Amino acid sequence: MSIVCNARVLEAPMTGIQRYTREILARMPEIETIRPGGRASGAMGHLWEQTALPLRIGGRLLWSPSNTGPIAVARQVVTVHDLAPFDIPAGFSTSFRAIYALVLPLLLPRVEAILTVSQFTRERLIDRFGLDGRRIHVTPLAVDHDRFHLQDPAAVEEMRTRLALPRRYALFVGALSGRKNVAGLLAAWQTIQAKIDDDVELVIVGGSGPTRVLSGTRLTELPRRTRVLGRIDDADLPLLYAGAALLTYPSLYEGFGLPVLEAMACGTPVLTSRGTSLPEVAGEAAMLVDPHEIDDIADALVRFFADPALGVRMRAAGLERAAGFHWEKTVAETRKVLEAHA
Repeated sequence: MSIVCNARVLEAPMTGIQRYTREILARMPEIETIRPGGRASGAMGHLWEQTALPLRIGGRLLWSPSNTGPIAVARQVVTVHDLAPFDIPAGFSTSFRAIYALVLPLLLPRVEAILTVSQFTRERLIDRFGLDGRRIHVTPLAVDHDRFHLQDPAAVEEMRTRLALPRRYALFVGALSGRKNVAGLLAAWQTIQAKIDDDVELVIVGGSGPTRVLSGTRLTELPRRTRVLGRIDDADLPLLYAGAALLTYPSLYEGFGLPVLEAMACGTPVLTSRGTSLPEVAGEAAMLVDPHEIDDIADALVRFFADPALGVRMRAAGLERAAGFHWEKTVAETRKVLEAHA
């Protein structure tokens, strides 16, 4: 194959898209990466992508793994993870929305093929841009089972002590954008303080601290028994999942929702949303709630912590569900599309 990867996304902090890109590249070392060679975030990153990147491709097939790519390059496969800037524009800056509104309608009809990570996003692409569905290939995300699996209890205990975490905690993991619905989770958590055991806390991983977590909520301070860890070492993530009683992920909008599978693979029950791609990912292995209804989130949390047997059933169902998602399968499906156009 003669393929190069638009690796601008790898300059950014680790999120689901970065993890996806790294997992594919690690298993397809024959793909050369092209990076900006410096800071290329925001408008400057898009400028590099549209002007400098096309000059470095040399006629090879370009794979752009992070929603956008150079409009001038038709010999290209683009991965579109979601259409959040169009579907929930309030969560994005005016300039960010403007770039997507300019680039995607020109780019997507021109490229040779489109990859996406869920049937939900495939249908949104067809509806939004009138694209031929035969050009859009669903390659679901997966779990790195070498990292995300049942963890050594001693290692979990060491992590718990080092981070001063309680014996029982509900966990949120994710970027603190509005669509992740941390505001809804906090509101639900505040309403159930008297309905769950006093030793259960909510632990939030992501962002930079309490001020960032409270941004966009109606709260002036965190509810009782809420702890914010901010960004953590990526090596601690499987241990945090494994130590949690429950992953709470009531997101308003997801193109996939990788934390759902990662937590399940670590033996952690999951509460997530019944909207967008999340039922497609979680199957029947998670508690599904309406993310727009605070009472629905709250009731599910109370039910979970009142019924230990429910957690045992969800743990078994989650392990079985996550076992069906492997990066090797994702890579095989991705390779098939790239080779067809290389």
